Amino acid sequence: MNKTDKMNKINLKEEAVHGTVKFPLAVYRYEGEGEFEVKLHWHEETEIIYLKKGRFCMDINMQKYRIHSPALFFVGSGDIHGLYGEKGCEESAVVFDMKMLSFEHYDSVQYQMISPLLKRTVQFPGAVTETDGAWEELVGLYGKMLAESVRETPEARMRVKAYLLQILACLYENRKFVHMGDHADYDGKKIENIKKVLGFIQGNYGRRITNQDMAAVLQMNPQYFCRYFKKATGKTPTEYINEVRVEKAAEYLYRTDRKIIDIALECGYDNIGYFIKRFKEEKGMLPSEYRKSQNNATNGQNG
Repeated sequence: MNKTDKMNKINLKEEAVHGTVKFPLAVYRYEGEGEFEVKLHWHEETEIIYLKKGRFCMDINMQKYRIHSPALFFVGSGDIHGLYGEKGCEESAVVFDMKMLSFEHYDSVQYQMISPLLKRTVQFPGAVTETDGAWEELVGLYGKMLAESVRETPEARMRVKAYLLQILACLYENRKFVHMGDHADYDGKKIENIKKVLGFIQGNYGRRITNQDMAAVLQMNPQYFCRYFKKATGKTPTEYINEVRVEKAAEYLYRTDRKIIDIALECGYDNIGYFIKRFKEEKGMLPSEYRKSQNNATNGQNG
């Protein structure tokens, strides 16, 4: 169940399967020398992120947080989020389907705690740091859950579920959950609008995309749309489109032997020189160098 590779979450609506049908929970870790980045995306699952070492920038529902570790971040189902960590950072994440914690027999716990989270009428608190009174209990439970997640036995999985429920109980006891009706800053419509636009970009990155195309998705004036998008995401539409295209190109470079010019065309670049420039700006190296570095890394793991 453990995966030591970087999380590849560039797709806005993430298509990755977390865990299995039998046990819908997966653990991800990053302990690298370089910078760490997870692009803006969202998924139906809930996610608990432990920022263990280093400094991070976290985006959740268009709110930016600059965090010095250690800290725990809670990402609810459907939340748009992204993460950047400086060199030498360490982090891990548990991604799970909240429905796995539902009770077959409906009781007060289901009514007061599980159902509101499933219906999204209650929001997770965002960040919890070591200055918080609940920190020691929460980080302790998270560590135990991570240790058990390595094993795939029924008893280990039972303990994982038990620790998740204890984490929810701790959050509830310390009044960390936020009722959406009381949270004036939470703009659900704006978040859904951004999801629509980023989803449109993901589906059309291989062709020319204009501001008019994206504005039409939300039935907005193109100039207003550009300001709206930049304010919501911190990036211009063009910047985000290039990020998506470069990530797709990087995936092709790693997974296939196709010519670089063909990959550029596939990813929406009809000018190979511009593609190489943008790729180097994003990845810090030329496409050919990136392919070689990824192949060397793979061969080193297999050796």
